Amino acid sequence: MPKLHFFTKADHQAPKDEKEPKKPKTPKEKYRITNWPDYNKALINRGFVTLWLDGDTLANWYFQGTRTAGGLIHYSDQCIQAALALKAVFGLAFRQVQGLIQSVLAIMKMDLQVPSYSQLCRRQARLVAFSAPIPPEEHPVKPLHIVVDSTGLKVYGEGEWKVKKHGADKRRTWRKLHLATDEATNTIHAVDLTTNAVSDAEMVKPLLTDVEQLIAKVGGDGAYDQVKVYDELASRHIQPLIPPRANAVIWTDEAGIVLMHSRNELLTTIKAIGLSAWKRQCGYHRRSKAETAMFRWKTSFGERLSTRLLANQQTEAQIKASCLNRFVKLGMPKAVKQHSM
Repeated sequence: MPKLHFFTKADHQAPKDEKEPKKPKTPKEKYRITNWPDYNKALINRGFVTLWLDGDTLANWYFQGTRTAGGLIHYSDQCIQAALALKAVFGLAFRQVQGLIQSVLAIMKMDLQVPSYSQLCRRQARLVAFSAPIPPEEHPVKPLHIVVDSTGLKVYGEGEWKVKKHGADKRRTWRKLHLATDEATNTIHAVDLTTNAVSDAEMVKPLLTDVEQLIAKVGGDGAYDQVKVYDELASRHIQPLIPPRANAVIWTDEAGIVLMHSRNELLTTIKAIGLSAWKRQCGYHRRSKAETAMFRWKTSFGERLSTRLLANQQTEAQIKASCLNRFVKLGMPKAVKQHSM
């Protein structure tokens, strides 16, 4: 691929006196939930312990694979994953998870041993927990419209109120959560957790690799407006729905010749019809489903990670993503737009 050259922002920036006046903001649209009884029941069902300790999990409680030399695995991955799901959903520590499962099995009069808190902690780092709970017969016929985004999750540090009131005394550490969500069903198809030094654009390839279904479109915000993202999507024959940044310029080769590139075509289209019209035309507004997934995550599990090691944190993120997919499968609100009088 020829080397890309960029015009500077000053080459294309209009003089201050030629700038268009700002348009008045349009009022925010309001929506009304039409299936509140069903959605209310789904919210209640999220707290059912039997949702996480179901019959299939109890039937496969112990490890049934090939035995090897060394430390023997006693409990199955399904058992450990169910215990970690209870930990995430109810916000418990490892010891309380052990006590909860012991009490539930005692009530059910089931003679099953329960993994100790130390076993749960050790197994967490080696557990491959995430899979989008979509049976093969329910896979969508049409290729997916995936929306990607990232957010920060705090590992440790002082709270916002203390920092605002008295100033920061200790360093706060964050991780970046990256999600690839189906805009039509709200199902999380890929999840990854990285350090805060990893950019959003770097995670596009790993996220798309983890999505098993065909993908038609990928929507992202301006952070994904990079060459590597466009090249990756082009190699997979995926349509990018990525708005250019405010200082976006035409890409050229070393000789200054404008490249035949989808992003250049996008800039030409936006210049002709405007950014708002382009967003309506291509359905870019559906990208907000990515932010909705982040909001659902933080309202369900908070903004913190309970573990300290990165490997354990990645498993924790996978467990929580699986729980959110279970929530979605139980039922989601159906909202309709309210028309102003």
